[in-house]
Amino acid sequence: MKKRIASTPWKKTLRNISTALALSTMIACASTDPLDPQLEEAIRWYTGEIGSVDDERARILLESAASDNDTLSRMWMARVYSTGRMTFPTDKSLAVQIAASVITQVEVLAEAGNAEAMFLMGTAYAEGLAKTQDPITALTWYRRAADQQHVLAQHNIGNAYSSGTGVEASFDMAAYWWQLAAQQGDAVVQYRLAQLYEQGRGVPQDMSLALRWYADSARRGNDNAKQALARLGEPL
Repeated sequence: MKKRIASTPWKKTLRNISTALALSTMIACASTDPLDPQLEEAIRWYTGEIGSVDDERARILLESAASDNDTLSRMWMARVYSTGRMTFPTDKSLAVQIAASVITQVEVLAEAGNAEAMFLMGTAYAEGLAKTQDPITALTWYRRAADQQHVLAQHNIGNAYSSGTGVEASFDMAAYWWQLAAQQGDAVVQYRLAQLYEQGRGVPQDMSLALRWYADSARRGNDNAKQALARLGEPL
């Protein structure tokens, strides 16, 4: 019987170096790789950044991206099923199941500096998608994504300050974060920011700015903003 020859230390070292280099390359690519184009467009239709909100078009694009097993698109599928976004039905158990199948890869991408993955890790902790619900950790991830001007991360940080979820409630801070997202074309926070200007909460009361943000949100298709303009006797 032939004796098994043990690997020499230098061979083990080379293998370790090779593994480390491969991991470093993967992480570097993960942080710089662009989003799947269909996912990116879906998000822009969902928020209104593209010029108007169209949830049905966003849904078609997202489903197509996810069908290619794109990791971030699949995590977005978990997100939309979690609370019934983008015309999807609410199905929390399906959302958790989808999230569990990709959360490890999403976390690798997030740790590598991918802004969309960071945002989705925030969602995972905020909504209990394959992670224990933890609003403070969710905010940590949202802040990391917001550092890269991620619109929905800015949006959600503003929401957290408005409701006092994971942080002390502050309309001043809600206004700050919603302003950042509103300037990028997020129709929902444009409406919420307009409310703050109309009511003078977190910002000085300013009806001209309120009307400006209501109008921008309404042009993008936000029904609440349209109703606000009608209430104030302003044309669409």
